[in-house]
Amino acid sequence: MINLEIHYPADNACKTDEVDQALNYKVITKEVISLVEQGHFLLLEKLVAEILAVCHSHPSVHYAKARVDKPHALRFADSVSLTLDWTK
Repeated sequence: MINLEIHYPADNACKTDEVDQALNYKVITKEVISLVEQGHFLLLEKLVAEILAVCHSHPSVHYAKARVDKPHALRFADSVSLTLDWTK
């Protein structure tokens, strides 16, 4: 499971309710899905870092946090997760 927290200046989007004033998170989501489907990662650290790179490649993003859960990675554990964040 992948969870993203993305911060950008959303003031205009909140005021106007106009789609073109908001960050297009659908674009980011598709880029992350493509990265995961096409990539081969041995470490969660590398995968999470690459996901963050996708997020901060968008100019309006000034903070991003990514968490990836890897189910059943350890015996007797539901999952292992790693969270990294990035600030512009």
